[in-house]
Amino acid sequence: MSKYLKFSFISLFAVMVVFVFSFSVLQACAVIPGKACCNEPCKDEACPMKEAKAKFQKISTAESADIEELVLSVSGMTCAGCEGRVKGALTACEGVTDAQVSHKDGKAVIQVEKGKANKEVLIEAVKQVGFSASEG
Repeated sequence: MSKYLKFSFISLFAVMVVFVFSFSVLQACAVIPGKACCNEPCKDEACPMKEAKAKFQKISTAESADIEELVLSVSGMTCAGCEGRVKGALTACEGVTDAQVSHKDGKAVIQVEKGKANKEVLIEAVKQVGFSASEG
């Protein structure tokens, strides 16, 4: 029995050494001078992190110009399950990109594409899952 126990400890030790070594190599690659990374400013070489951030900023700026925010007062919610049902109903509606629902505040903040969402349809969707809603 002790042979197997020793083998288990040796195997565990070997796995831990490999893990620590791998992590150390990854950390060293991130701080080697002249390498493009997010921790140091890039010199004259192309930085993948800067390029990715620039693309994300362009996309989010373009998207935010086409998105508006609507607020609905929702009554009857008592828990996170209620929030989930209301959020599911709202996000299933045409033109809705996202929704944050709070049973504590009794509100639903909905991001919609401009001109594609109808407030009455959103209110009706909330009523369909068993709650009452109004604008504001």
